[in-house]
Amino acid sequence: MEYIEGETLGDLAMKNRTLLEDYLAVSVEIQMMIHEKDAPELEPMTHKLTRQLQDVSSLSSEEKMGLLKQVDQLSGTKLCHGDFHLFNLVETENGIRILDWVDASSGDIRADVIRTYLLYVGFDQEIAEQYLALYCEKSGLQSEEILQWGPMIAGARLWENVPGEDADRLLEIVSEGLAKQN
Repeated sequence: MEYIEGETLGDLAMKNRTLLEDYLAVSVEIQMMIHEKDAPELEPMTHKLTRQLQDVSSLSSEEKMGLLKQVDQLSGTKLCHGDFHLFNLVETENGIRILDWVDASSGDIRADVIRTYLLYVGFDQEIAEQYLALYCEKSGLQSEEILQWGPMIAGARLWENVPGEDADRLLEIVSEGLAKQN
């Protein structure tokens, strides 16, 4: 990985919270530009999510089956970053650079957006709500279209076993979402 000189938009926003909405708006525009690109040559998001969900030990067989049914409903071959947030955007002398493409896949942009939303929820609920409102406003998508994928992405997030992640919160999202489906 090469070193990128600059500060992340996340660091800049935390230094000056009055600019947070502006940085979120810029990030949404960048994410929407990413989502315009077709990427059929990348691993399909559905394959990745299926593999992750099957390996989550904290989910019951019934929960896994319910989430895998949701994965089957995903469609699309758009470029999805997979870990998009303000701390993966660096402001440089030559503009903003996007970091950490290791989780990029080809898939449904709504699942990529809910992943970003859930990452923000784990950090700050207010930022998450601002982000989702901005994305919906600029894209024309409805929040319900995005939020419906929350249980599936929360379940896959459990597979990652990220230190500091609130696994109980993710399990609650899974349980509540699956209860609504039934």
